[in-house]
Amino acid sequence: MNGNTSNIKVSVTVAVYNTSKYLRKCLDSLDMQSMQEIEFIVVDDGSTDGSGVICDEYARRNPKFKVIHQQHSGLAAARQTGMDNAKGEYVIVCDSDDWVEPEMYETLYNVAAESNADIAICGYWNEYPDRICPTIMEKERLAADASFLIIPGGWCKLIKHSFFVNSNIKYEPGIDMGEDKLVNYKLFRFNPSVVYIPVALYHYRRRIGEDSYTNNIKTEYVSQQYYVYRWFKENYTEDIYSSYILSDALSTLSVCALSEKPDKVFFAQFLKKELGWKMLFRHFKYRKAKFLILLKPLPVMFQICLIRACARFFL
Repeated sequence: MNGNTSNIKVSVTVAVYNTSKYLRKCLDSLDMQSMQEIEFIVVDDGSTDGSGVICDEYARRNPKFKVIHQQHSGLAAARQTGMDNAKGEYVIVCDSDDWVEPEMYETLYNVAAESNADIAICGYWNEYPDRICPTIMEKERLAADASFLIIPGGWCKLIKHSFFVNSNIKYEPGIDMGEDKLVNYKLFRFNPSVVYIPVALYHYRRRIGEDSYTNNIKTEYVSQQYYVYRWFKENYTEDIYSSYILSDALSTLSVCALSEKPDKVFFAQFLKKELGWKMLFRHFKYRKAKFLILLKPLPVMFQICLIRACARFFL
């Protein structure tokens, strides 16, 4: 990965794989960005639905778009390809089925540059099929050592390129669920300076019932989510992170329950070992912990069915 070698202030990496249904809205929102010193590195990860053609179309119209076509290697590998080719002072990712406000990157950059912050974070909109709701945290809730956990997505974090390079952190190939969380976990072990903007500038599409979301979670995603959880638990041992470890454990259990073929043995063992009574009662004030306390005495299949029925509550 190269450092800042031009006057480009922000590099936006867009990993694309078979999202032609939503891709134009994403790329249009990038095309309308108020910032001029910006580049969009669009990585077509072996799409088969015409997404690659759409990417090339935007590159022909606007030189800020730089398209890379590669053999299908997964989201993490596509993200890393974009990072490896970034030339901006700051870097950020964008999902190809989402979209952004016209001033998003200029706003984040200005705040980061003014304070010389390593990372600038903004809020975002949850775009459900039937409703829209913002995720905006008050500044007093965002202690620097926990802000990355409250808002885990990489697409709302503008990261200083040199900080990313000097931390020697890369997206891990094969970790395509929780890939941004894992990178964030690793980055924040280097104690970056953080600035937060309590404004929703990113639109995160919640594609419930489609291939990318709750009804069709691939079986291999369970082991990927478990890997991310284990890394977090083993590297953030301070007591301040206890509730966040609980939350990540709940996410791992939910991914298992919502997968195509839930592994009942893994589910039962994980629930017993990682979400024991002591931890749940310790964090009784959290709604999800209360739900698990009621769930634990039931047979495994009932537990799985209830989590699947309450998918929105868990993810």
